Amino acid sequence: MSGAGASMLTTPVWLAFGFPLPVAIASNQLNGAAWTLIAARNYLKGRTVDWRLIRLMVLCGLAGAYAGTLIVRGANPSGLKQVIGCIILGLAALVAFNPTLGQKESPPTLSRGVTGLLALPLGVYEAFFGSGNGLFTSLLLTKTRGLSLTTALGCYYVLAFFWNSFAVCIYTSAGLGNASLMIPSTLGSVLGAYLGSRIGRKKGHRIVRPMFIVLGGVLGLKLALGW
Repeated sequence: MSGAGASMLTTPVWLAFGFPLPVAIASNQLNGAAWTLIAARNYLKGRTVDWRLIRLMVLCGLAGAYAGTLIVRGANPSGLKQVIGCIILGLAALVAFNPTLGQKESPPTLSRGVTGLLALPLGVYEAFFGSGNGLFTSLLLTKTRGLSLTTALGCYYVLAFFWNSFAVCIYTSAGLGNASLMIPSTLGSVLGAYLGSRIGRKKGHRIVRPMFIVLGGVLGLKLALGW
């Protein structure tokens, strides 16, 4: 509902059940590919969407997502978690101290092309970790293209569908898929996404903004302090 990232909750659980980290991440990516379109539909229904920007961000993000899968398979990304946690805390603070941020649409401050290129690092992050990427992407679209937080979050879910689907293909081809984990977790995530996105669309900025702040703060502290 807020884009703060369910994987911060699910990954430790999968690891506790004895699944290797790459398998846990692959399962999270499949979950994301399954539920994001449902959430996107609920958030974007009846809203104006810049599909030219979405297409550009999808393509740039796919290149980044491929790089992200290489990071998962060839390196330990945990060293970046503290830095990412501090950044997420900063984003949560930005939203907290700017009550009107993303409440209404405003004129773009950055071109479509430059904004699209910024999806490259977002795709990298989505594929190897993902938690909080909805915060990054939504605030990027709010600040650069003037979207409301609700519309920006819906656009992120469209992007995440393509990025996650691509990552799932890469992980599965590398033999990291596990049906006993993927199937039940995906079914649960789809149900949760439907309910959460319906609530988010109905309440709009009144609930999306507080969820950004609370979940962004919790996730940021968790990563920054290494909990």
